This record gives sequence, structure tokens and C-alpha cells, in this order.
Amino acid sequence: MKCLLDQVGGTQFVNQTVSEFYQVIGRQLSSFEACDHKKQQSRQAQFINHALSAQPEPVLSHRANFLARGLNPALFEALLEYIEARLLELGFSWQLSKQLVKTAGGLYDRCEQHLSIAC
Repeated sequence: MKCLLDQVGGTQFVNQTVSEFYQVIGRQLSSFEACDHKKQQSRQAQFINHALSAQPEPVLSHRANFLARGLNPALFEALLEYIEARLLELGFSWQLSKQLVKTAGGLYDRCEQHLSIAC
């Protein structure tokens, strides 16, 4: 069985969707705020790609803990909502979109958080 990352189109899909999310919210940000979100965008894309990959434990948790440091919780939650809606818009099943959000959100919730290094 394919991992969730493969089921949605791989890292290219995740990176593109995260980029789209930041383009959408970027319209509401000042140029100073938008600049600060470059690190957040990169970190979130890395975290979601990692969370949806088929990594064995403890590699999954250790890398996730590292990537979760600095993620803005409100932006991460908004991103997951955006990805969920985007998947449905593209014709993916609601079960897959819910599973993706549950998997990425659940891993994020289990991480030791939140050092603000990428805000």
C-alpha cells in the first residue's frame, strides 16, 4: 500500500499546495510579515512531507520533533484546513483528506513544541 505522501502526488504536490497557501495569505500580509513567513513555509512543507512519508519509528518522531520546532500553531492548523479543502477540490476522497489531516495533525500534536525558531 502506498504511503499518504504518494497517494496525494508526492512532495511536489505538498510543496505546491503549501506555496499556494502562502500566496493566498500573503495578500493579507505586509511585505515585512511576508518575508518572515518564508521560513515558516519551508518548515511546514518539510514537516507535512515527512509526516505523510513512510518513515519508521523512531525516525518519524525524532525528525518531526525537530521540524515542529518553530512552527506557528495557528498557521499550521490553517494550512491543514487549506490542504484538506484543496484535496476535496481536486477530487480526492474525503476519507483521504481526513486521514491526511489526522496523520499530520496528530504527529504535530505529539511533538515537543514550540521553540519559535522559524516564525
